[in-house]
Amino acid sequence: MTIFSINNYLKLKNLNLHDSELHNIRVDYLNKEIQVQFVTAVTPEVNSNQIFWVFKEVYDFNITMKEPWGSGFYVNSIEFDEFSDRHIKTIVLLNSGDEINCISEIIKLE
Repeated sequence: MTIFSINNYLKLKNLNLHDSELHNIRVDYLNKEIQVQFVTAVTPEVNSNQIFWVFKEVYDFNITMKEPWGSGFYVNSIEFDEFSDRHIKTIVLLNSGDEINCISEIIKLE
């Protein structure tokens, strides 16, 4: 497990989840926690893996499901940015054109 905060979130930009499948999103409203499950793409060198991101101390979360580019559930790109002096903004763009936006204090990778 790796933990990221505002102090080290730039290391997240080294992750390559392009073409990973978005499987599940679990919202724990009471504890301000979001869990997102991805399954990585298979390549000749690497088998697929399940990856769980757990956003903790979530300040804001939203996801569109309009599919403006057509149906799909694959990761096109992921951006991370500083939102405040303690919050990380994460934007996951899917191949459908939909976005997952999450602002949190902590991101745990499991």
